[in-house]
Amino acid sequence: MPIDLISRAAWGARAPSGSYTALAATRGVKVHYTGGHVDPATLTDHNRCVAAVRGIQNGHMDGNGWMDIGYSAVVCGHRKVFIGRGLHRVPAANGPGLNGGHYAVLGLVGTSGVVAPPEAMLHGIRDAIEWLRDEGDAGAEIKGHCDGYATSCPGDALYAWVRAGAPRPSTTTPPAEPPTEEEEVPEVVSLGLSAEATVKPNITHQPWWTGEYRDTAGWHPAGGQSIAPDTDVWADLVAFIALRGLAPGEKVEVGFTRHAADGSLVDYAWPNGRLMAVYADADGRAEASINGHFKLSATTRGRVTIRHASAGTVTLETASAFKGILHRYA
Repeated sequence: MPIDLISRAAWGARAPSGSYTALAATRGVKVHYTGGHVDPATLTDHNRCVAAVRGIQNGHMDGNGWMDIGYSAVVCGHRKVFIGRGLHRVPAANGPGLNGGHYAVLGLVGTSGVVAPPEAMLHGIRDAIEWLRDEGDAGAEIKGHCDGYATSCPGDALYAWVRAGAPRPSTTTPPAEPPTEEEEVPEVVSLGLSAEATVKPNITHQPWWTGEYRDTAGWHPAGGQSIAPDTDVWADLVAFIALRGLAPGEKVEVGFTRHAADGSLVDYAWPNGRLMAVYADADGRAEASINGHFKLSATTRGRVTIRHASAGTVTLETASAFKGILHRYA
């Protein structure tokens, strides 16, 4: 079946408020969900889908301050693909510093109402991916928004499908050999900030993560600084740090540190033995995306550490986030 594209004019898109950034090619596509309520009526009334896409664009432009909807395309439960920013244009939904690497495709599912994608939507997402590959020079990667960015997006149902290779529902192929053992399911801790925080100078500051989006094993003490497993794990950690209030060109150091249960420093886990330096831009802002792979345990906890020597008031913004995917080992 050929792709069923809905043009911007057909869904009543607003004109962008600025100029798009050109995008020659990407490594692939990242799949998203709305992160909120999706009206179940969208599954039977396509006019509700059109209204939902308009609402998303309004939220991105009027709420986020973006120049257009953040997605390259949006797919509804009727296997229709709404053109968002479209081909060869940088999206805005993947996260700061990550938008040039992948196109962004949204499935109209969320955390309530419609939470599981129907088969027609999965076909539509595949249609969108193949369109972006054929006409937009997208690479082979199909990832979730949470791959490389600390978020619960695209939700459990869509992410399980992405991890399975994003197969079309009617063409799934059984493995050539049956698995010899059950696949280990990792634990996930996804954290953020419910309010901005001040980062004091000349100390090693570890943020208190007051926003908890997901904690499958209860390994984040409520509002605490640490990801604190109660057993030995290999941890894949990722964090995004956004700061303002620095002097232009001023240095900030960020990284992952490991701590004992009493909070005392064990070591600098990533980069090994030190913190990574980043520098403020002309507006006094600094952003850093970091990731690392190392061991944590009941006696060794993981934190994000920030250090600066600015004379001004430095603020850690609510866009900052901290996520861990944790694998038990014997």
